[in-house]
Amino acid sequence: MPLARFNRFFRTLSFARVVCLGFFAAILIGSVALYISEEGELSYVDSFYLSASSICVTGLSPVPLSGLNPSTHWIMLFLIQLGGLGIISFTVIVGFLITQGISRNARFKAFVGAAIDTQAETESLDTNEVNRMLLSIINISFSLEILGAIGLYLHMPDGVEGGNTRWFFSIFTAISSFNNAGFSITDDLSALRLDPFSLYIVSGLVIFGGIGFPVIILLEKFLLTVFVRIVYRIEVMAETLMMEKALKTGNVPRLLLLPAQFSAFLENRLGDYNKHLRGETTRIQSKVLVYGSSTLLLFGAIGIYFLERSNPHTFHGMALVDKISNAFFMSVCSRTAGFSTMDLGHLNDATVIIITVLMFIGGGPQGTAGGIKITTFVLLLAYLKNVIQPSKPVMLFGEIVSKNSVAVAIRVYFLATIALAFIFIFLGILDQNQHSLHVIFFELISSFSTVGFSLNLTSQLGDIEKLFYAAVMYVGRVGIFTVLIAATGHSGVPKMGTIDDGVKIQVG
Repeated sequence: MPLARFNRFFRTLSFARVVCLGFFAAILIGSVALYISEEGELSYVDSFYLSASSICVTGLSPVPLSGLNPSTHWIMLFLIQLGGLGIISFTVIVGFLITQGISRNARFKAFVGAAIDTQAETESLDTNEVNRMLLSIINISFSLEILGAIGLYLHMPDGVEGGNTRWFFSIFTAISSFNNAGFSITDDLSALRLDPFSLYIVSGLVIFGGIGFPVIILLEKFLLTVFVRIVYRIEVMAETLMMEKALKTGNVPRLLLLPAQFSAFLENRLGDYNKHLRGETTRIQSKVLVYGSSTLLLFGAIGIYFLERSNPHTFHGMALVDKISNAFFMSVCSRTAGFSTMDLGHLNDATVIIITVLMFIGGGPQGTAGGIKITTFVLLLAYLKNVIQPSKPVMLFGEIVSKNSVAVAIRVYFLATIALAFIFIFLGILDQNQHSLHVIFFELISSFSTVGFSLNLTSQLGDIEKLFYAAVMYVGRVGIFTVLIAATGHSGVPKMGTIDDGVKIQVG
């Protein structure tokens, strides 16, 4: 009877509440697992903080990871992967587990429709399409993580792994990179500081993980189309050879029939897969994310390079190629990952400001990145331009943007800034003048944006502050707008008129 009531209770939950409860439950279970794994050597508050940081793929740790048990590293790896799969997979999986038979009815489709940025109507999604979407997300994640781990294993310098096995260090770093967690079982990646190729491998994983699964699915569909065209060209060449052989000898080699048979089979299978694989983003949003990410990465890399190139505590003394690779790496990780190759406490103040801005903006929606998201930031800029020219609608790349997308972007930005302002005041009171305000603010933005950078404050926090920062990570990962919707029980975004024909841009 209690189980039936439990199921009925969860059947009535909205998407936002399932996300919030699912993430919180995962943090609680993870905290207990970490506490047991450390056999009392780690306090429960530290275990809870570390679990929250792992599930929320933040990367902040109150203790050095190198001193934890190997079993704890495995648990963290699982928590990072679980949290890093993102709200798309995590929400659908939670919804499927807690609701019996939900995959056969409209409720399951509602979960998926609310969780993904798809151009299809929710009602048109069937169970096979949902399964394809989830399988594609998992395949993308695992494939890129495996490739990254192999690259690191083969290329990184000897001894980088410390007291760990080389293969486990490679796997842990690759998973932590793609999921934008920023955890390293050697506490940082300073051992890779003079190895540009390894830094670029990690950077590539961070970028792909942070740009968002809808964009990667769109890229996957594009590559499938290109592959089909290549196979078709091979088929045409084989048919030409087959005709020439038939005219000369009167016989057709069986080997030349294989490309045509393979092409027909592959074209049908890939065409069907490409047709039913949903969840890709719009091309306008893809442009926003690709161009926006590139611009922010270049801005951060150039700014960090020129500000730190003569700093004796950071880049000074490095070769030019190492300065460039470290500046680019820091710019990439500032967006969401939080890996560091040096002590951030030695950075110039101007560099800290640039990193703070990049952390606040973050990466793409429906990925492993945090922050208010690039799409939100770009829409705000477009809206400001619209304020200057009020007679024109908000437009991106020549397309009118949905009024509801603009409305959500404005709400996300103001909710985030107002919440951060109040939390900053509260944390300043808790700190009792022990640390500089810019250090507290940097830690706050890093937690909210699930980045994991710290100016050496994390290890000095009290228990109450740790719990508070863990709550900030949670809100930053789930999304402040999602938390608001879960708390109030309504969508929070009224329809902006009866007709809204603009392009949908996912934000927040």
